[in-house]
Parts: sequence; C-alpha cells; structure tokens
Amino acid sequence: MLVATRSLSKEEQNSVISNVFEMNPFELGTWDTNIAGFAPMEYIGSNFSGGTVPSDGTCVKGFDQVGFLIGATSTLFEEALNRAVNSTGISIFRSALQMLSKGNNDVAQLQPNPFFDFNPEVNPIVKSEELSLVDGGLDGQNLPLLPLLQQSRKVDVIFAVDSSADSQNFPNGTALVATYERALKGKFNSKFSFPSIPDQNTFVNLGLNKRPTFFGCDASNVTGDAPLIVYIPNSKYSAASNISTFQSEYKTSFRNKMIQNGYDFSTGKNGTVDPLWPACMGCATLSRSMTRTKAPIPAACQKCFSSYCWNGTLDQTPVKVSYAVRNFNNYIALTALFLILNFTYQLAANEII
Repeated sequence: MLVATRSLSKEEQNSVISNVFEMNPFELGTWDTNIAGFAPMEYIGSNFSGGTVPSDGTCVKGFDQVGFLIGATSTLFEEALNRAVNSTGISIFRSALQMLSKGNNDVAQLQPNPFFDFNPEVNPIVKSEELSLVDGGLDGQNLPLLPLLQQSRKVDVIFAVDSSADSQNFPNGTALVATYERALKGKFNSKFSFPSIPDQNTFVNLGLNKRPTFFGCDASNVTGDAPLIVYIPNSKYSAASNISTFQSEYKTSFRNKMIQNGYDFSTGKNGTVDPLWPACMGCATLSRSMTRTKAPIPAACQKCFSSYCWNGTLDQTPVKVSYAVRNFNNYIALTALFLILNFTYQLAANEII
C-alpha cells in the first residue's frame, strides 16, 4: 500500500485539511469525506465521469505501474524545486524554475482525473482534469498510518518504523503528532481512532525518539477502536543513520552499515539490548485480542507493557537543538537543471516553442 497527498499550497499542506490518497493493487482513492471514493487501479487511465466510464468511452489499462505509483507517492521534486528557487542566484534559472512550479510540473499528475464529476457537492477536484499528487509525508504525516486506522479494516496493531529527519536528521515524533492532530481536528475525517500522543519536546526529553515505545496500551482508556501503535524510531545503534533525505549517493560500505543499523534498532540488536524484546513484539500483536476476549495477561507481557508503554508522562521543556549544516548545493543545482530540461522538453513536445 502506498500513500500520497493531494497537492495544495504550502500554507494548506498540513495534516488537518490534507486529502490522503492510498494506492493498493486493487484501487486508488481516499477515505476523506470530501471525496470519499476509490477507482479500480486496473483502469486508472480511463476517462471516468461521475464514478463511471461513459457508455461511449473506452476503458484504458496500463497506468497501474509500480514505478509510476512509487514515484508519485515519494516525489521530492516539489521540495527540491522550492530549495532550488530559493538558492539559485542566476535569474534565468530562477525564472524558469518559478514557471515550472507555477505549472505544477514538479508534481505527479494523474490525467484524466478519476474523480471528475464525482461527489460534486463537496469534491474540491470535481471539475479538475487532473489529480495532482505529492509525497505522502508533505502534510507532516511521514508515517503512512491513516489507511490502516480505518475502522472497517479492524487493525489491532501497527508497527510504525519512523525514519523521519526532524531533528538533526533523526525523528522526534512529529509524524505521530501530525496524525494525532488529524484525529482530533481533521476537517475531512472518516471513521477512525488514534491513541493519545505526546508533544515533540516530550518525545525528546523522555528519550522516546531513541527507543521503542507502545502507544495506546490501555484499550479501555482509548476512544474508539484505536490500534496499539508500536513506535520504532530510527536511532544510532551501530551506525550514524541520520542522513539527509536529499542525499542521493551512498558508498556501498556505508549502505551496508545503514541496513545493519536498521536491523539493530528494529530488533534491539537481535534481542541483546533486551532479551525480552522478541516476546514483547508478540505481546503487542496480541494485546487487543487479549482485551477483547478478557484473557489474562501473561507475566512476560505485563513486564513488556511496564517497560515499553507510554504512561502519559509529559516533559514539555523546550528542546534546544543544534542542527548540523550540510551542503546540498550540488544536489540542488542538478535538480534545478533536470527540472528545467524536463520542462523544456514538455514545451517542445507541445509545440509551444
């Protein structure tokens, strides 16, 4: 399952009002109430109108390509373009980049729009010929949790591995906070529940951004049927894994260290940090089931929950962070050049120049 958000202005792109689209092998769409629809993935290139292909229309196949969909849900061109526009000192480049951004050529566009004339009373893209999608984390929800939270899916537990670059390129809980804010204040929320999440200062001050933490352990104290969230943040176990999202080249040796570090922080160095950790993963998986059936909690699980469950403690003391300065000029310059060349090609293809 892949997640993207509808392209909005920078001011509007936040978890409270964003439209989150999910893509799976069967369909593409959103649970958000202002669109609330899914189109069959196999025919995503067809000219839908009002939720169906007109009788005189043609069903089109072949647009359900994994490469395109992954690109659409992880596009960083928009952010790279913003950096390029703000950093380039050459006026002709700046003008070309601004024109490119204005035309939305820096985002993934599904054309024709599968939700054209669909749900017309509330649909914000009801008359748009294309559906513009951007990276699913640009609204702050860098963890793609929303599709798994839908009540109809009846998910008991979510293992949320967070590799966000929030503070010194390590996560600080912002991704979970964004989804929690959506659960509380979301403008287009469908039916879903989410456990309480502390603020980012608490995450850092209590070290929740450096070790696994369970959120929503006490099911009786959670609104609705929220799943248990097993939060596993990227942290330095065997390698400094706080690498910028915009770094595009890695030496093979360092790549291997990164993979090893991912294994280490996910498994607690294969259970050597805490021998009980493998059992705790099982306890987390069975937690909601034990609550539903009123089964007694095994002693090992009680120890796990005592060790890993967030107990509601807050420490909102402002965190002082010194950010490491990294040089992205080469990446930005290359991105700017690529985008300009691509835009020029599009203009030529459409015989504009």
